[in-house]
Amino acid sequence: MTDLTFWDDNATPAGVFNVGDMYDEYTDRQAAFIVEQLGDADGPLIDLGCGIGRLSRPIAEAIPDALVFGMDPSSAMRVKARTSFDPVYAYMSSLRLWRPDSVGGAWCVLTFQHLPDDTVKQHLADLYSILKPGARLVTQWVTSGEDAPMSYPRPWQQIHDLHSDAGFELTWWAGDHMVTGYALDWLWVTAEKPA
Repeated sequence: MTDLTFWDDNATPAGVFNVGDMYDEYTDRQAAFIVEQLGDADGPLIDLGCGIGRLSRPIAEAIPDALVFGMDPSSAMRVKARTSFDPVYAYMSSLRLWRPDSVGGAWCVLTFQHLPDDTVKQHLADLYSILKPGARLVTQWVTSGEDAPMSYPRPWQQIHDLHSDAGFELTWWAGDHMVTGYALDWLWVTAEKPA
């Protein structure tokens, strides 16, 4: 099992990211983008790697008819999220407990960049299985930088292949300048499970 001490210790609004005064605007832009990309999502929504619920909350407020499920392996993150917001929080592995074709949409932000390929492949396969046909998945990736124990930058072609190998069709992708303007080496991808 992965040692989650680092993440448990950083269960704060800014977490490990020193975003200062731009934090709220940064979050608002990401949430608005995800809501737009999800389109007419029908059914429960999943925030994979939800942390303290930074994106779960504004997206749930923007789509009031949707039930948002935040999933994170860090117990401290989930506890912190429950103090300010109340979707259902569960371990990331609980994706496999969902019925196939039952989820209306999902997003994964600031998460896959910290996970090795085999874990990312499993999460994408699980998401593909549980998403309804026509449902969308919004993901954020890091495309450059040094490999480190918790840093896995991936070039565009690899990101593309990870999605397509899981069965997804890519419908939109662009650098972060189109979303928050925060990072030059971030890539955002919207993928869809074919109807």
